[in-house]
Amino acid sequence: MNHMNVSKGESWSGSRASDFDYRAAARAILPRLAATSDSSERLRRLDDDAAAALRGSGLARVLTPKKFGGFELSPSAHIWTCAELAQGCSAASWVLMVCVAHDYIVGRFSEECQKEVYDGDADNLLAGALAPQGTIERTAGGWRLNGRWQFGSGCDHSPWFILGTKVVNPDSGGYLNYHVMVPRADIEIDDTWYTLGMRGTGSKDLVARDVLVPDYRAMPTYPTFMGSTPHTNSPVYRLPVYAGLSSMLSGTVLGMAERGLKHFIERTSARRTAHGVSKAENANMQQRVAESTAEVAAARRLLENICERFDQAMVADQGPMSASDRVQFRWDAAYVVELSRRAIDRVFAASGAHGVYEGSPVYRAYRDINTACHHAVIDFDTVSGLRGQIALLGDIGENPRSVPLA
Repeated sequence: MNHMNVSKGESWSGSRASDFDYRAAARAILPRLAATSDSSERLRRLDDDAAAALRGSGLARVLTPKKFGGFELSPSAHIWTCAELAQGCSAASWVLMVCVAHDYIVGRFSEECQKEVYDGDADNLLAGALAPQGTIERTAGGWRLNGRWQFGSGCDHSPWFILGTKVVNPDSGGYLNYHVMVPRADIEIDDTWYTLGMRGTGSKDLVARDVLVPDYRAMPTYPTFMGSTPHTNSPVYRLPVYAGLSSMLSGTVLGMAERGLKHFIERTSARRTAHGVSKAENANMQQRVAESTAEVAAARRLLENICERFDQAMVADQGPMSASDRVQFRWDAAYVVELSRRAIDRVFAASGAHGVYEGSPVYRAYRDINTACHHAVIDFDTVSGLRGQIALLGDIGENPRSVPLA
C-alpha cells in the first residue's frame, strides 16, 4: 500500500491500516536518513530532509488514532521501527521514537483535542517533555501554564507540544499532575542543546509564560498513563505509557549499538599496528568482540520478547496492567539499554587513537548511547530499584493522584 496516496486527515479503516508495511517503509528511507546524519549532527537538530522523510514515510502515523488517519498499531511496530532507523541515523530514530510515543499518549486525550492536533495533518511530529517540570493553575476557561521543560527532542519540527505539569493549589483529593497539549505559537524554544551525544535531536528547552490551556487539552496524568481513559475503546491506548516509552527508547539504543558494533568489526578486521601486525589476530580483541556480540544479541532477543508481550497484551485487552507487569517491561527495556551500552563501551575502548575523531562511527555510537542512557525512563539505577521493590516487597508505592512509577 502506498501511504502517500492517502490525503491528509483521511480516516483509515482497520483493515487498510493493518496493511501498512512499516518494515518496508523504514527500510525505504534508511539511505536518505543516513545521508542527512552528519548534517543533523552539525545543525544540532534534525535535518529538514530527514524530518520530511519521516513524515512522508507514514511511520509518524504508526500509533496515531485511526479516526484521524493513523494506523493504531501495536507498540511493537514502533519499537521495531526505532531499532531499524537507528541503523541509518540515531537522531532521526530518536526523534521519531519520542514523537510517536507522544501519539501513544495523545490518543487518550479528548476527541476535541485529538481533532485539533491531527485534523489535516496526521503526519505530525509531536514533540514535548513528559516530566512534570512546569505548573498549571486553575483560571477562567481552563488552566494557566508556566514553566521551562528540558529535552524537547524534535521541537524544531513540531506544531504541538505535550507537556507534563504539577498543579498549583490542587483541590483536596484532586489530581496533582496533568499533561497538556499546547500549540507551537504559545511556546518559546530556547536553544540549550550543547551535548556529548545525540546532538542531531535538537532536544532544546521549551518555555511557557502564562499560557491559557482549555480543559479539553488537559488530562490527569495517572489514569491517562495507566490506560484508564474514557476517550477511547482502542486496546493500544489502554496500555501503560512508561512501559511503552521505555521499550521504544530501548529499540533506538539497540539499533545504535548494532550499527556501532558492525563498524567496529569491519574496521578492526582491516586494522594493523605500526609494525604490520593484524589487530584481528589479537586474542584480547577477539574476546572483546565475542563479549560485545553476545551482549547485543542478548539485547535483541530481550527486545523481541518485549514486543511479543505487547502484542499479547493488545489481543488480551484486559485493562490496566499490574505494577509487577509494568515494572517488568521497564526493567527489560532498561536492561536492553544497559547491555547495549556495555557492548559499545567495551569496543570503543579498543578503537585506538583514530577512534576518537568526530567522523568515527564507533565514537558516534559511544557518544550517542552514553547520552541516551541518561533518559529517566530507562535510568538503570532507578529501574533496578523498582524491580527490586517488586521482587522483595511486592509493591512500588504509587500515588494514584500523582504520576505512575512504571
